[in-house]
Amino acid sequence: MKTGINGEWVVAWVDGKHQVINKGTVVFENEEVIFVGFQGDPNSPVPDKIIDASGKIVSPGLINLHCIANLDLQLLKMDSGDGEAFPKPKHFVMNEMEPSLWTDQDFINSAEFSVATLLKSGSTSFASVTSSATKRWSEAGPEPYALAEASEKMGARAWVAAFFQEGCSYTDTDGSVGIIWDSKKGQYALDKSLDLIKYLKVKDNELLTGFLFPARTDRCSDDLLRETIKQSKRFGNLHVRSHFSEYLTEYREFKSRNPKRTMIEWLDDVGFLGPNVCLTHCIYIAGHSDTGEEAKDDLSILANSETSVCHCPLVISRAGAVFESFSRYIGAGINMGIGTDTFPPDLIEEIRLAALLNKALDRSRNVGTIEEIYNAITIGGAKALGREDLGRLAVGCKADISIFDLSGLALGVIDDPMRTLIHIATGRDCDTVIVNGKVVVEAGHVNGIDESELKNRAQTSWLKYKTGIVSWDWRGRDIDQMFPPSISNFNN
Repeated sequence: MKTGINGEWVVAWVDGKHQVINKGTVVFENEEVIFVGFQGDPNSPVPDKIIDASGKIVSPGLINLHCIANLDLQLLKMDSGDGEAFPKPKHFVMNEMEPSLWTDQDFINSAEFSVATLLKSGSTSFASVTSSATKRWSEAGPEPYALAEASEKMGARAWVAAFFQEGCSYTDTDGSVGIIWDSKKGQYALDKSLDLIKYLKVKDNELLTGFLFPARTDRCSDDLLRETIKQSKRFGNLHVRSHFSEYLTEYREFKSRNPKRTMIEWLDDVGFLGPNVCLTHCIYIAGHSDTGEEAKDDLSILANSETSVCHCPLVISRAGAVFESFSRYIGAGINMGIGTDTFPPDLIEEIRLAALLNKALDRSRNVGTIEEIYNAITIGGAKALGREDLGRLAVGCKADISIFDLSGLALGVIDDPMRTLIHIATGRDCDTVIVNGKVVVEAGHVNGIDESELKNRAQTSWLKYKTGIVSWDWRGRDIDQMFPPSISNFNN
């Protein structure tokens, strides 16, 4: 069946770049785009169905290159906290018989909530990861499988992974923090990750793809990183992702052991760079103002190796960190994507923040441009995932489309629709989402999902999550002492 979308504006891929067509139309047949052009063009195929997108901008589906796909604990530390992680007790880490804070149903609630909120905000494709904060060396329970099932149920295009690492952090009973290294557990966790990839291959659903996710490069040995690349090649050059140089302490610990090498040079020596590798965060490299180290060849090494970098501005801003800077990495020739490594999973808000921080940091209006940041959530993400058929509206590409309603009074008068979309709108203005030719979000609601019921389930699991974290506190604080309200509650 042929479906046409008549938009007030269509962001089309023309002459190798995104260009806006006023009164544009997109026609797709089944899962593939077969025409992009002006309304009324005699060369346009006659659709069987028309979607009226008057007052709306029709965009290629947004690609969320790194999203936290679980109820997000990081919100609890937004205005306080000085550590990198929550107080995961040593007794929990050492005793694998001690149960998780969540039941299997909680993991399912979290997965369904995450996928639904991603879709509602306009992400047609996302590469999901889950938090290791309450886990050991690998995933707990059915979480990555629940994410795959939720994505399949709701029609999302998802890259799914089970994390693995050799170093697991803990907090002891006196509040001291340490890391337990275990290469056998790291290898076992990698094997579990490969089991997930095999499971997804057997499902044979083109919307579900597995990838390899060593959770943090600094929690993996050189051997495990090399084995990750080996397994990626074995399975046809799977996408590989890792948190890298997210924390200044991570950078300083590395330099204390390797005073003459940069972290990028280390990864290059190990062989953990390349076109199918994406480094999430990649903040503290040679030349960053907080390192005290002069700029070296880090950016050129990344560019020459064709390694992608995923910038997640909201989560690092909440932690008081600064990425220096988005336009600088773009200018060095690095492929950039953007992800929502926290809640909300709103890529429009995320790229607006990326642009504004870039302008403030570089003290220039002319950086962090709309074109740069919009490319990052479309063609940049697609390139990182090895999918040239995503992130653009052109004949032969997949019919992954996000439609945003710009007609509301709150969005103001329209001078430049892309300026309105990026600098005024939010993901809550997403009206329609189409993945692989199927409408999965309509009038702002995820099809087939009782959103109120889902939120209630998520709220129940969230309270259990928070209470469980408090039960681990080595100081024995209660919930309000450990996580005080942002403004004091007044009670009778």
